[in-house]
Amino acid sequence: MASTEIETISDDMDYAQHNATWHGFTNLVKWSILEMAFLVLALYCFIFANQPWLGGLLILIGVVAPLGAAVRRALR
Repeated sequence: MASTEIETISDDMDYAQHNATWHGFTNLVKWSILEMAFLVLALYCFIFANQPWLGGLLILIGVVAPLGAAVRRALR
């Protein structure tokens, strides 16, 4: 026969962890959108504006700058 015990759900949700996760996710989305816009500008310079050196430089900066920011944040 089936168990008649009812499983209760705790109201002790970890709101601090939930907020930290939400802020981390929204920051990731925000910086990803900005990086994509930067990449589109770099590819425009590289392909259509006949400035391959500028497009290459922008792509290099777009890759190195977020990595540098992540390292700097990790060292804090």
